[in-house]
Amino acid sequence: MFKIGILELHFHVKFLHTMMKICKMDETEITIFTTEDLYKNLKPYLQDEEYRAIIKRNTEDTTSYLKRVEKICNDEIDLLFVNTIETSSLTIPPYLKFNPKTKKILTVHVLNHWLKSKFSINRKNIPRSFDTSASIYLIRNIVLPRFNAINVLYPPMKNFVEKKTCYNKKVFTIPYLLRYKKKKDMETDVGERIKVILPGFVEPYRRDYKTALDVFKILFKYHGDKISLNLLGKPVGAGGERIIERCKEMKQNGNNIYFSEGYVPEDVYDKTSAECDIIFSPMNVMTTRPSGINEIYGETECSAIPFEAIQHCKPLIVPEGFNVLDEMKSSTLIYKDSNELNKIFLKMIMDRKRLAELKKEAVKNSENFSLEKGQEYFKENILFKLDEL
Repeated sequence: MFKIGILELHFHVKFLHTMMKICKMDETEITIFTTEDLYKNLKPYLQDEEYRAIIKRNTEDTTSYLKRVEKICNDEIDLLFVNTIETSSLTIPPYLKFNPKTKKILTVHVLNHWLKSKFSINRKNIPRSFDTSASIYLIRNIVLPRFNAINVLYPPMKNFVEKKTCYNKKVFTIPYLLRYKKKKDMETDVGERIKVILPGFVEPYRRDYKTALDVFKILFKYHGDKISLNLLGKPVGAGGERIIERCKEMKQNGNNIYFSEGYVPEDVYDKTSAECDIIFSPMNVMTTRPSGINEIYGETECSAIPFEAIQHCKPLIVPEGFNVLDEMKSSTLIYKDSNELNKIFLKMIMDRKRLAELKKEAVKNSENFSLEKGQEYFKENILFKLDEL
């Protein structure tokens, strides 16, 4: 019996659940290491999974908790997955002494920060730049060398690691989300009004909301009864609030636009995603983080949006330049500017059969990311080859 540990102390509850599903099979026992708050958010996703939970109490500091985790791993765990470590001097120090004897695989979320870029200064945020530079030094020289391999969430990121960095250990590709068959996700009919969602934190640096809202302002003017838009995410910072203020103005003008002024509960998020017709992400493919370091969605950083399209079997609209997975190309539409984006939505409004076909294609494409395929990859590439790590 293989004993698998999964550590997540920061953000990614959905990926924690993905790892639990993939790793749980007849040959394994699962222990998760997480916080009280994340465990509370995880519970709605849990069904019949068999696992043990070692919870970090809110009153317990991270250093003490990781010492507890390390002892358990040394005594009981064959393989430990560490899902997220933030690039911050507030987060890194507890990991400097964390080094269980077990085999360890770390998921790396931002490749330029962790593996590639030189230190950078953002003159608008010099303290954050220095903080990130110090964290990068500690990560590359102390934390990362202790891991036997890394995992990246989006397959093209593996190509970047192998071809454009000096990392010389194994690189795996366990995805952020999988497809779970649900009746609502399988529906391919289109109602009287096309339901479009734009998911994720509402932050200007992540997505081009100006272009998106400009296009929908025109669509609402001429076809307002045939299409709706839902910004499915929490606004972040002053930039996010400004976007929500514009949405409020559009709402007051009678347009079918929906948004949230705070956190969107996971059950609401999933229900809305399952009931939509298409997922739209006007992402800024090249992003400059507050640290001053650039990341490229689809190449050096994973966007969760393609996997949400996979999970809920929905077509996807993304801008030109995003590295679309081969398995999703037939259900993904790409635009290069606002004119093309407007034409895409107009065509859907005028030709409902086209959208229905795209939805059928999305259902078919999502089969490439089934739980069975995820478990097969895990067994063949990791579990049965632990001695090679």
